[in-house]
Amino acid sequence: MAFSACFGGIIFNILVGVGLGCLLQMTSSQLVVKLEPDSLLVWILAGALGLSLVFSFVSVTAQCFQLGKAYGVCLILYYLAFLCVALLTEFRVIRLSAG
Repeated sequence: MAFSACFGGIIFNILVGVGLGCLLQMTSSQLVVKLEPDSLLVWILAGALGLSLVFSFVSVTAQCFQLGKAYGVCLILYYLAFLCVALLTEFRVIRLSAG
């Protein structure tokens, strides 16, 4: 069950997350969905994922795979910080300065 969830969760997330978002955009405004592959948000998402993986790799091996409450709290705080930065970037509060 856990093995199938590793693949099914990703596929479900792609189909529902991306598909539902694109469907809502198509019904509300226009039939063409505009994707921005070079936007600042894409770099923030990729950077946050990479930093999270490196942090988990280092901290899990440093703790000899005996994880405690502090590790969970760090991950939750990291996620909340990432979520704030991603939302501020999406709503154009955080922008790249041209120049």
